[in-house]
Amino acid sequence: MIPKPFKEIKKVDLIENGKVTHYFKIVFLDGSSAVFDNNFNLVMKSKIVNLLPKYLLDRANALGKKLDQTNNNNGVDNE
Repeated sequence: MIPKPFKEIKKVDLIENGKVTHYFKIVFLDGSSAVFDNNFNLVMKSKIVNLLPKYLLDRANALGKKLDQTNNNNGVDNE
């Protein structure tokens, strides 16, 4: 059973010694992914890890935009 809603699924067939094994890579809405075999047993998974809290990421992005605006105005802040 697939544990949560997903946005993409890819089927991969692995042929070893004349035997075919089917695998399914599923990408979930949160960006994590998992690989299941033909019986939907979990083979491998990945998840997205944010190392910084969201409010720090937002502040860093705002600062970057501010620096871009300042650099585009020859160092003069128009505010």
